Amino acid sequence: MTKSEIYVYCKICNKKVKALILSKHEKQFDEDSKKYKRFGMVRVIQHDSGFRNKCPNTSQIKALVESDTTDENGVMN
Repeated sequence: MTKSEIYVYCKICNKKVKALILSKHEKQFDEDSKKYKRFGMVRVIQHDSGFRNKCPNTSQIKALVESDTTDENGVMN
């Protein structure tokens, strides 16, 4: 079974990066958008932060893993 990938923003370099979905939590209703969203734990994949520099961030974070809306960069919100 292949793990799913999503896009998130890196907390260190603020770039859009790929992350592996590790787990999914139950859906929750968001009062602001009036839609259901699902959060989960993801691991940020190592990425470039600039010219030949690797960002050290490969942390596990809580992020949206299922949502009906995305921002202009394709990251779920």
